[in-house]
Amino acid sequence: EHCAEVVCASEGDVLSRMNSKRVGLGQVGIRCRFCGHLPHKKRGGRSSTFPSSLSRIYQSITMIIRDHFESCPAMPSELKTKFKELRGNISKGADGSKQYWIHSAKALGLVDTDSGIFFIDRRYFASKQT
Repeated sequence: EHCAEVVCASEGDVLSRMNSKRVGLGQVGIRCRFCGHLPHKKRGGRSSTFPSSLSRIYQSITMIIRDHFESCPAMPSELKTKFKELRGNISKGADGSKQYWIHSAKALGLVDTDSGIFFIDRRYFASKQT
């Protein structure tokens, strides 16, 4: 079961990050699929991240794994137990992991820009047009 999802920054995401790392409207990020939809104050710490480039996705995923999932307030307890079991089997810095995430991101249509990662077709903005 997937624990993270790809999202485009909403107006709420942009506003909630005004005092920390800036995020642009429509910028692609990764968030916990269990609590990421909750109001910002009800999410667990480090529940979402907006990497600055495709090469930083691996680091962002490992940050969520390391700092968020065990304390996620919305992750079902049976999944949290399984996560803790599997986490012990992960080797640090596995060869090819960073390239895997870059390749997967490109396969989804994500591209690096000067303003962060976006979908190549700018789908967030296309979906907002009336």
